[in-house]
Amino acid sequence: MQRLILSSLSVLLLTIAAAPVVGAQTKALNSETSDSTNSYQLTPFNLVSLAYQGNFKQQGIPSAGALVFAYEDGQVSATKLVRSAIADNQLLPSALDDRGYLKAVKFQLDQLLYDQRHS
Repeated sequence: MQRLILSSLSVLLLTIAAAPVVGAQTKALNSETSDSTNSYQLTPFNLVSLAYQGNFKQQGIPSAGALVFAYEDGQVSATKLVRSAIADNQLLPSALDDRGYLKAVKFQLDQLLYDQRHS
């Protein structure tokens, strides 16, 4: 019972945290920015949250628990998720070259997997 509650809370927090981002997200990104290339409109946490909510299904990224299983099986990776966001005009293409950003996305996917296993 405690596992069910913890799992539900994790999903609820993930959904609540991403909800304002979806409303405020700007779809059109300029290829030229005045800031450094390391500043993206979509944080790694929000990217994974949007994927969990099913926003990248058209790019072949499953949602919810299926995302976790696909990540565990190696069918989804941080790079594939970033490519999907780029294809959906939610990230700049330079995100693929940013090792720190990719590492942070992988960390968020690992956290999702950890939460799923321990709920």
